[in-house]
Amino acid sequence: MKTPLSWYAWAVAIACHFVLANGLWVWAGLLPGLLLVTPLAIALPGLIRKKRYTAGWLTLLLSGYIAALMAEAASVPSRYTIALSFSAVAAVEFAALVLFVRWSARENGVARI
Repeated sequence: MKTPLSWYAWAVAIACHFVLANGLWVWAGLLPGLLLVTPLAIALPGLIRKKRYTAGWLTLLLSGYIAALMAEAASVPSRYTIALSFSAVAAVEFAALVLFVRWSARENGVARI
């Protein structure tokens, strides 16, 4: 049996989610890291269960992370590389989640896109 495309998008999204959450926690420190990671942790159970609804609203959350990390990269030269790297990880997760929602809806016959 052929592996559905949505599974690959989901796997990339899960990997990026863990890299982003763990990286932000280590980078920001204990308390600020906890504040940064909490919204990502709330989304984790739904993401693990492959819920399209969770993936959809997580894209909205990630757009804020991308914007904040890009602003951090632009405003603090000493943090440029790490902030830009985390922003890229968040952008890849965003794209993977969009593809997961689209492909899983198509595979389940929900949408004719």
